[in-house]
Amino acid sequence: MMAAQQAHGGTAGIQIAREGGAACGHSASHSPAIAIAPALFTTEQAALYFGVSEAKFHEMRGEAWMCAPIQLGPRLMRWARNDLDRAIAAMPRMVGRCGEPTQLLRAKVERLKSAGASV
Repeated sequence: MMAAQQAHGGTAGIQIAREGGAACGHSASHSPAIAIAPALFTTEQAALYFGVSEAKFHEMRGEAWMCAPIQLGPRLMRWARNDLDRAIAAMPRMVGRCGEPTQLLRAKVERLKSAGASV
């Protein structure tokens, strides 16, 4: 079966065309193609799925909520889409209101002190 990768909805998809189109005198472009999304992602595709860089994705691999890759060979790892979806669901969420960053809050306190206000 002939397969070619194609971008599909933010993740890489695969086009599968029927075999024999070229053998019977027709070009492969006339064969109907079915676009499917892969069940296993490369590290680059998994990072894109998360919306982060590969470096950030590798950093996230150390987190307790992150799934483990599937080992297909000594140096061949893939990430299952379902595992990635569960990892996304398990990611920590921000609770409550996001306050000011510490350094901005510290600068505000210092300005108040220099103005003579009691903190």
